[in-house]
Amino acid sequence: MGTVYEEHSNREDWLNARGGHIGASEAGAILGYGFMSKMDLWKLKTGRAKAKDLSDNDAVSYGNRAEPALRELFMAKHPELQLFYRPYDFVYQEERPWLRATLDGELLDDDNDRGILEIKTATLKSKADWKKWNGRVPDGYLCQISHQLLATEAKYVYLFAELIGSRGESTLREYLFLREDMEDNMEYLLQAEEKFWQCVVTDTIPSAPLRI
Repeated sequence: MGTVYEEHSNREDWLNARGGHIGASEAGAILGYGFMSKMDLWKLKTGRAKAKDLSDNDAVSYGNRAEPALRELFMAKHPELQLFYRPYDFVYQEERPWLRATLDGELLDDDNDRGILEIKTATLKSKADWKKWNGRVPDGYLCQISHQLLATEAKYVYLFAELIGSRGESTLREYLFLREDMEDNMEYLLQAEEKFWQCVVTDTIPSAPLRI
């Protein structure tokens, strides 16, 4: 395997390049856990639909504004780590150029092991929403983390999340995922993504569900 970085100088170029691959935030849709359906994702990747600009969405806007501060806070809590941030780069493995990720941060520890920093802000309006974070993370985020590990050679992922309650109160959560513990999730997701991408390449409507 070889890791490749595709550089883009600004957000517009980065957005325009997203159509030719599956990104980490889209991975959950293939297993039914995403912010869009599998069919909507297929339409997007085959050019039948255009990506929606969500930058004006209140939650997305807040997440974008909060991300730099959360990144700095995480690093303040972990002085043993080094941070590398490439906001408009895609990273992928050379044998899978269709499976890519743009990372909130890349980490290097004292043993020179590389890791990933994933930052989230989530508004939780009900007990059911909070339950998804009770000793775990939501399935869609687990898909995203698995995808990021597939796109890189990272040995671990830190998920640093701000959880915002219905009255505006917030709490910080930190989760550590080791690659060795995620291998089964990664293999499951990879097989599903390979099937989905073949449907994109052959312009074939994917069967539902795409679970394996």
